[in-house]
Amino acid sequence: MLFLLLGCFWHYPLVPTTTAPTATSVVQAAEPPPITFSPLEEKLEIIFTGSTDADQRDRLSNLRELLHTMRAKDPVAQRRVYDFADGMLRIEARGVPQSLPVEEGLEPVVPILERQLGERQIEAAEHPPAPPPQPGPQAEQPIAERALEGTPFLPMPVAPTAFDLLGAARAQLGASAYIDAIQTLAPLTSPEAVTLRKEAVDAWARSERESAGAEFLAARALTGPARAEALVKARDHLVAINARFPDNNFAAAIADNIAKVNAELSP
Repeated sequence: MLFLLLGCFWHYPLVPTTTAPTATSVVQAAEPPPITFSPLEEKLEIIFTGSTDADQRDRLSNLRELLHTMRAKDPVAQRRVYDFADGMLRIEARGVPQSLPVEEGLEPVVPILERQLGERQIEAAEHPPAPPPQPGPQAEQPIAERALEGTPFLPMPVAPTAFDLLGAARAQLGASAYIDAIQTLAPLTSPEAVTLRKEAVDAWARSERESAGAEFLAARALTGPARAEALVKARDHLVAINARFPDNNFAAAIADNIAKVNAELSP
C-alpha cells in the first residue's frame, strides 16, 4: 500500500513539447542586371525596313515604343518584355519577303535576320565607330545625334477607315464644300457612300446653276460686245456643270438653260 501511495506522488521529468525557434538567416537575392534591348531593336529595324504591310509596320512601331519606354523599368519587368518582344519579332519576321531566289532554295527568315545581325557585329568589331563629339546644347545638335530620350518615336500614320471618311464627307457637305466631299467619298463603294456622293453632286450642280443664272441675268443687261462676251461665259459655265457630272438631277434643266442662252446669242 505504501508503494502505491508513493507511486501516485512520483514526479516524472517533464518533456518539453515545443522546441525553441532557431534563428534563420534571410538572404536576399541579388537584383538582376538591367536588360539591353539593342539586339531586339536592331532586329525590329530590319523587319520594319523589309516590310511593305501597313498593319505590320504599325505593330512594329508600337513594339518599338514599348521597348523604348522599358529602358527605365526594373530588370524583372524588362526581362518579361524582352521575352515577349523576342517572340513577337519571330512571328513578325515570317511576313518579311524572302531575299533568296527560288532556285537557290528558301531559307527561313529568322536565320536570315540573325545572319544580318552577326554581319553587323563583325563589321562593328573590325571598324569601331569614331568617338562621339562633345555634346553641345540640345537645340544645336543635329536630330540624328541627339539623345534617344529627347527624340520620341512618332507613330506611323494610320489610314482612315470608311467610318472616318463618311464622317469627314458629311462635315464637308454641311460646310458646302461639295467637291471636297465628293473627293473624300471616291474610295468608298458602300450604298451609304453612293447616296451621300449623289447628294453632294446634286448640291454642287444646283449651286453652280444658280451662279450661272446670275451671270446670265447680268449679261442681258449689257449691250454691245460686252453683252455677247458675258452670255458666252454664262453658257460655258452651264456646259461645264453637265460635262463634269452628267448624272446630276438638274442635267435636263441645265440643257434647257443652255438653249435659252444660245437663243440670246443668235442675231
